Amino acid sequence: MSKVADIFKTLEYGPAPESAERAHEWLRSHGGTLGHFIQGAFTSVEGRELSETLNPATGQPLARVIRGSAEDVDQAVASARSAQPAWWALGPHGRARHLYALAREVQRQGRLLAVLETLDNGKPLRESRDLDVPLVARHLYHHAGWAQLMEAELPGYRPLGVVGQIVPWNFPLLMLAWKVAPALAMGNTVVL
Repeated sequence: MSKVADIFKTLEYGPAPESAERAHEWLRSHGGTLGHFIQGAFTSVEGRELSETLNPATGQPLARVIRGSAEDVDQAVASARSAQPAWWALGPHGRARHLYALAREVQRQGRLLAVLETLDNGKPLRESRDLDVPLVARHLYHHAGWAQLMEAELPGYRPLGVVGQIVPWNFPLLMLAWKVAPALAMGNTVVL
């Protein structure tokens, strides 16, 4: 009988693929505090006013984030403005390559993104995992295709430059894709 018990001990369940631990680990790796993401890096949070984000299902804190200021917006716009000419100069296929790569990364990190999305806004994990995150990847793929077709299908169109966008709390990742992907595909840069 002890042999059977030993076999069952080796068959213990590990964490579910959708365990929140990896998401919490990611948040801890950032010290539980996130600055704005500008010029490819999180800004410093030292001396800044912070807001606490809560898991709506438990009321427990998830992370602290910087409360944005007019200066933060100015910095983000200046960064986006300086990056826009080089982004446009990549050409349609260059921009498409980046959007395709981003779509593949969303697919690769899909479980983590789904759990973070669920922890942040309280929607069922099944909805985040099976609907939102796959749709994010699909929108990125779709607009990568539009980037490739821009010269043929939209001749003479030029980017506007820096596009300011706001997303709601209830579909943050999906709304991000809906807004950011077409803007980037057409050669714009974005402040979200």
